[in-house]
Amino acid sequence: MTDEKTSPDWIAVDWGTTRLRVWAMGDTGARAARSADRGMAGLSPEEFEPALFNLIEDWLPESEAIEIIACGMVGARTGWIEADYRAIPCPPLDPHRAIRPKVRDPRLSVRILPGLSQANPPDVMRGEETQIAGFLAENPGYEGALCLPGTHSKWVRIKDGAVTSFQTFMTGEQFALMSQQSVLRLSIGAVEPSAEAFDAAAEAVLADPIWRCEACSDCAPRPCSKARPDHRSRAAFRGC
Repeated sequence: MTDEKTSPDWIAVDWGTTRLRVWAMGDTGARAARSADRGMAGLSPEEFEPALFNLIEDWLPESEAIEIIACGMVGARTGWIEADYRAIPCPPLDPHRAIRPKVRDPRLSVRILPGLSQANPPDVMRGEETQIAGFLAENPGYEGALCLPGTHSKWVRIKDGAVTSFQTFMTGEQFALMSQQSVLRLSIGAVEPSAEAFDAAAEAVLADPIWRCEACSDCAPRPCSKARPDHRSRAAFRGC
């Protein structure tokens, strides 16, 4: 994917704790993509606009404003501006609840999408709701459980186009701590993703219900293809 002389119709932004990712969007999808190590954790509120501008400057029109839709930790209390959570059950996205931060460059028409919250048991998500919306756009009418792997993996229940419950697991962060800071780091060495190991773990989970999360134990899980770089067919996860 090249970003040479790119003129997007609008710009998509996934702004996480450690990374900033942007896509130049057109009628048929992304025309170009970029990323930078300018995550929320390393920025003060006044640094968000310059960080975004530096990454997309040559995508901007000369005078008119361009729509920029952002999700993730950019909307956290310690982000650019807080976008309040939406309580479930609800559809994953509601553009009318997006927040507009103040900007100095009038060409930046930025909207930040809110995350989702759950009262019982208490839990929150930011950014994953947009992945869920993308999954449902490609799989209309899907009902069941959705797994979104990551630093803080989410298991989500979907019904009638709405998120009805979810649960967070610290899988990725626990692995990072053990492989980088514990005594195990001395024996783990370099780690590469293994599709075979993923499939084996998935089959084990589906075969033995005791390993499934309580919130999703009565429906077979399906991992969100937008959350995995390699989303070739996996028999263990019903063709995801």
